[in-house]
Amino acid sequence: MTVAAAYLRVSKSDEDDDESLSLETQRRRIQALCTAREWEYGPEYIDDGVSATKARGDNTAWSTMLDQVGSGAFDVIIARDLDRLLRTLEDLVKLMERKARIVTVDGEIDLTTADGEFRATMLAAVARFEIRRKSERAIHANETRRLKGEPVLRAKILGFAADGMTQVPDEAAAVKKAFEDFVTGKKITHIARDLNALGYTSSKGREWSNANIRSLLGNARYKGVLTKWEPDADKRKATGSAVQDLTYAGAFEAIVSVDVFDAAQSKLRAPERRRAWGTEPRHLLSGLAYCGKCADDKTKVYTSYYQQRPRTLKSGEERTYEPVRLYACLAHKHLSRNAQNVEDYVVGEWLLPRLSRADARDLFAPPEEAGVDVGKLRIERAVVSEKIDGLAALYAEGVLNGDGVKHESVKLRGRLNEIDALLTPRSTNPGLTVVQADDVEAAWHALDTARQRIILNEVLTVTILPSKRGAKGFDKKLIDVRFRSD
Repeated sequence: MTVAAAYLRVSKSDEDDDESLSLETQRRRIQALCTAREWEYGPEYIDDGVSATKARGDNTAWSTMLDQVGSGAFDVIIARDLDRLLRTLEDLVKLMERKARIVTVDGEIDLTTADGEFRATMLAAVARFEIRRKSERAIHANETRRLKGEPVLRAKILGFAADGMTQVPDEAAAVKKAFEDFVTGKKITHIARDLNALGYTSSKGREWSNANIRSLLGNARYKGVLTKWEPDADKRKATGSAVQDLTYAGAFEAIVSVDVFDAAQSKLRAPERRRAWGTEPRHLLSGLAYCGKCADDKTKVYTSYYQQRPRTLKSGEERTYEPVRLYACLAHKHLSRNAQNVEDYVVGEWLLPRLSRADARDLFAPPEEAGVDVGKLRIERAVVSEKIDGLAALYAEGVLNGDGVKHESVKLRGRLNEIDALLTPRSTNPGLTVVQADDVEAAWHALDTARQRIILNEVLTVTILPSKRGAKGFDKKLIDVRFRSD
């Protein structure tokens, strides 16, 4: 029997705009087609909240379905219509390359024939036209709202009702107090604590954090003004990423005065409040382990976090979850892996056994014995230190934004650690301290993270490899560990 895979996609606005585009309606119509043709309704691939105007990345159901074409998981792909399935002609080419058999509720498209390819190409072009036209209409509608003084609603913000214009009295009072407290010297951390104590949450329904409070204090809607971000990347780079292009008078009452709002902005931009980007990495493999998907011997993984949303059980109990620390390829979003599992495996099964061997002392030979060009390394160290000191100036001049400064700082600090490890004299070398101890494991765990990173980086290279789709649990085979001395 023919097995049909169902591809269902809805954008965030679909169910509000047209009930016929809802997931349930799409599913019902696809199931009816399967019944009529006596096909088995097989696996579902659902992209919920994925816009037709945005690229579908590796973490989408679309990508998973493409990978399984020809695997035997299904014989044919069914979608409600072609614009549910395809965004661009590039999507169509991907299906044709895989010789996928495509059926829509509106009719079958045979991509194995020239006629079928032509028809699909025309339909995809029409679908793309409709997407672009819808996007242009949305842009025009948003501009019309701004000219009328009405906010473009993306999420409810504290102080205003869902319409974005009507004040909620108790919330507005809390916002006004937050501004006044900040201007008069109260710490952001304490303002967040006060709002949480009152039971208020951020626009995403989460507790207030320092970052959320900074966002609240920088939102011009609270002084009765609407803003539109500068779309030109060169202008943003020249003037700073926080500069808006256009402002519009709001057709709603302000919560704070212009003077109080501007005073808060001046305080937020004060040099003494600038973040110190030169802090050392706090986790063992952050900025040391490589991304095996990039496979360029340059791209590293860094610490990230996954926070599962709270949920209410059938019993009425509210279940919350602790954030999970990950090592992730932040540059290209290629992969992420549970950080604790990776660290336990690398240290427990590779590093500590190597440090316990009789010849472990040879790993930490002083510079003179190892044939290191000490003079050259000292010059490089001075150059790297100057670059780190210059990051603050680049940030202030708008050459680098916050993420760029952070990324460069971690990279330079990593190289500085490598140089220091090579220049460390015998008597204070943390590696020698560990290998010469009676209990190597205890000596290792007694060190701080900075010294552990120096040792690990001298002994091992770690590469985190991508996993297959649908894989669950920790797989040691996906952590490639090699000794530098090999």
